[in-house]
Amino acid sequence: MKYQSVALLVVTIVLSASFAEAQNCNCNGNPGYCHNGVCCRVEAGYIENNLWPNQYVPTARCAVNSAYTAMINNGWRRQNLLGDYHFEEGSNQLTAAGKLKSKWILTQAPQDRRTVYIERGENQSITASRIAAVHSWAGNQSPAMEQVLVNDTHIVAEGHTAGSVDSIFVGFQANQPAPVLTATSEEAAGN
Repeated sequence: MKYQSVALLVVTIVLSASFAEAQNCNCNGNPGYCHNGVCCRVEAGYIENNLWPNQYVPTARCAVNSAYTAMINNGWRRQNLLGDYHFEEGSNQLTAAGKLKSKWILTQAPQDRRTVYIERGENQSITASRIAAVHSWAGNQSPAMEQVLVNDTHIVAEGHTAGSVDSIFVGFQANQPAPVLTATSEEAAGN
């Protein structure tokens, strides 16, 4: 027990001397001052411990922001996506809905987000004809319009044709019961 406390005392003295030396250490490039570089290592450790966790904050912030950036880019890609129902079956020309959506993308979306994304077709020729149809339509809109960026994507457009959505709403309106007040129990008993 006596030897352990003496050893602990010696270690404490050496460490406190090392920290005191680290605080006064000015060995920048002077290897003669440092005893085998101990002073510089202790000083570097002391500085790093005092900075903790600040040296890791920028990296963590960058990682969080890169996730947000990916989500924002994917959201705009889905927003600017033309799917199967934006093209006529067989000819792959833009439908009225496809023209309206393309017009919105090219005129109303933020300037850096004006890329039209096309859902990939069953084969490359369908995809290429859809891209050509968007380029052709956009080129006829205005001679002053700059080159339209059109990319294909693996994202599937979730939606329905305008006719099917319209039939759902019309059917809902047609099948609603008439608004009628229910009779109270007193009125029902009196009749």
